[in-house]
This record gives sequence, C-alpha cells and structure tokens, in this order.
Amino acid sequence: MEVVQKKHERHDVAGNLLLIVNTVRDSAADLIVFPEMFLTGYTIGDDVFQMALESTSSLFDPLKKMLSESGKYVVLGFPERSTEIRGQVFNSALVIGPDGVMDTYRKSHLVDLGPFEEYSYYTPGNSLPIFEIKGMRFGIIICYDIFFPELTKYYALNGADCVICISASPSVTRDLFEILMKARAVENTIYFVYANLLGFDGRMDFGGGGAVIDPRGKEIAKGPYFEEGKVIANIDPRVIELTRKLRPTLRDTRAIPLDKLYKPPDFE
Repeated sequence: MEVVQKKHERHDVAGNLLLIVNTVRDSAADLIVFPEMFLTGYTIGDDVFQMALESTSSLFDPLKKMLSESGKYVVLGFPERSTEIRGQVFNSALVIGPDGVMDTYRKSHLVDLGPFEEYSYYTPGNSLPIFEIKGMRFGIIICYDIFFPELTKYYALNGADCVICISASPSVTRDLFEILMKARAVENTIYFVYANLLGFDGRMDFGGGGAVIDPRGKEIAKGPYFEEGKVIANIDPRVIELTRKLRPTLRDTRAIPLDKLYKPPDFE
C-alpha cells in the first residue's frame, strides 16, 4: 500500500488527474491512496457545484485504463455529483480497480466549525461500503468522520481488516488526529490508514503526515510534515489474527442501542 503525500493544485482537475495517473504508474504498490478532495482542492467554495463529477465520468477513463493494465487499485477524494437528486454534491472517496469503479464512500459527518463550511456545499452520505482487494477487506471514512468511533466499529464488526481515512486536516489539528487514528486501530484491532492533504489550499495550510497504523497502535509507516514523501507499508492479515487472539476487543464488543446510550432530559 502507498499513501500519497504530494501537492495538488486547486481548481486543476486535469492537472491533478495527470498527477494521479503518473503517481500510480510509478508506484509498486497494489493500492494507492490519495487524500480528501485531492482532485479539485478542498477550499473551492461555490465552484464545487460546477466542478463536481459523477463517479462514472469519462474524465476518469485514463486512470481506469492504467488500472486495468496494471492490476492496481486507487482511492481518491473528489466532489461527487449526485445522480439521484439534481443539485446535490457529496464529499466522496472513489474506489477504482482493474475492473473499473468498485464503490464510492460519501462523507457521513460534515464539519461546520471554524473555517469549515461543508454544510454550505455538501450533502451527508448514509452508507458504509466495504470493498475487497486481494482477500483483504477495507472501509473508508473521511476526515471529521474519525471523531465518531461507531463508523470504524461498524466496519470492523462487518469484516473490514483495514479502515482508510482520507483527510483535509490543517496542521493545527494534527495532534488530535494522531491520537484518534491509533485509538481507532487499537479498539477495533484493525489496520488504520491516514492520507492527508499537503500544502496551502486557499486559506488553509495542510501538513501531510500520512500514516499506516497496525492493530496494536504502532506506526509502521509515517510521512513527513509539510513536505512531499512516500508512505509505504504492507498489511499482514496474520497480525490482525494474532492481535485479536491476545486482545479480543472486537469479540468483546457489545452493541448498545442509541436510546440506551442517551436519554433526553425530562422537563416535566
């Protein structure tokens, strides 16, 4: 697996697609992961409604052709135009393999705090797809989703071996994300992969720092901060099996209905 840590260009879909294709061509990894909104840039404002693409867009054809020829797989962040409801756009992760588009994950938890205004542009998603690559099962979350442990728990309880988090997290939130990615790995005994944007994007500064965390919470690959670099790691199912034998947190998980977790105050 390779987590890509390269600078993109805002509003330059053609240029970013070429960068994706060239990166995939040069990579020896089976799975190459690009950050949140890598295709267009994150801070593109109202332009997102013009730049959003359907997952079946012909613009992805050169990438599909390369993946078909190489047998590789790609996860990339992009604004997805809804095919069901006109005018709706999702902050999405596209999964493409040798046979074409495999799935799309739409960000479940939109962030609307500080400089973030995602509810002004995007519709939240409502599904958690799991896809398989060479016998390993993967789930995807996007950035702010990491703060909601039930998403990663759902993936793990439904057979995911690894959860990929593509992100556009500014450098000021680095410490929080690095705590949470290890927590998500340990509490679910899964691999956790983090791909973060790099460089200035409008009014935000993204620091990179991509990582691969093993089921024991150990960083087995780490990207530099504020500079380009490669983050490459192997994911071994035997490590998952051993970790779950020694610390069976997933086996011992007990699902609690939300109405048992939270009871509204009684105003009577």
